[in-house]
Amino acid sequence: MTYIIANWKMNKTAREAVKFIDALTDYLNNKKSISHHILIAPSTIHLPILSKSLSKSFNLAAQNIAFKDAGAYTGEVSAKMLSEYVQYSIVGHSERRCYFNEDHQILYQKLVMCLQHNITPIFCIGENKNDRDANNYLTIIRQQLNETLMLLDDDDLLKTIVAYEPVWAIGSGNAASLDQISELHTYIRSILFQRLGEKSNDIPILYGGSCNSSNTQSILTQNNVDGLLVGGASLDVVHFQKMIDMLDV
Repeated sequence: MTYIIANWKMNKTAREAVKFIDALTDYLNNKKSISHHILIAPSTIHLPILSKSLSKSFNLAAQNIAFKDAGAYTGEVSAKMLSEYVQYSIVGHSERRCYFNEDHQILYQKLVMCLQHNITPIFCIGENKNDRDANNYLTIIRQQLNETLMLLDDDDLLKTIVAYEPVWAIGSGNAASLDQISELHTYIRSILFQRLGEKSNDIPILYGGSCNSSNTQSILTQNNVDGLLVGGASLDVVHFQKMIDMLDV
């Protein structure tokens, strides 16, 4: 099944979030069938209220989790706490790496926390513009995987989702080219295959970075693209609904 995940980042008040969820619920209830995994990742503060009226047609995801289970970590929210509301969590988004200095050791600990509490991690990887321009991007991707996700045992690795998000495309309005997307997703799949063989096909690989209703269909036709992690385009419910419709085309 194809995944489409709305990462709202630091947007929407509680009222705006509820209004979006109500509209999305009505839209999905009017569809004959839903053959996709639809996830909404709101601000953590909105998870309790949104979970009360959650439709069976989609799930909630956390945007981030703490690297520890409990303790003196002011402002953090643990996987144990979040597990009451979500079955998924984004881990390692480039904005967390850049603005909050999350390194590979911290990200690995977050992966472990997710899996200990039956939360599926949506693990983000991707090169920045300097690495792309220096033609060093494949090395960076392998390093990001080897020092985090690939440290998990096979059973846990199979419980994860990978999201390739080229940092230079996020928020730019310009997605990676189809050739670039195909190259990277095939490369990521090959790394997973080296470890897991045919079982690696059970790990979804999503694309993120300036996805919208205009490029959804073309991106999803590329090899080893199993869905989308959507940022700004997911904030407007009508636009997000158009993207969902494109999954069926």
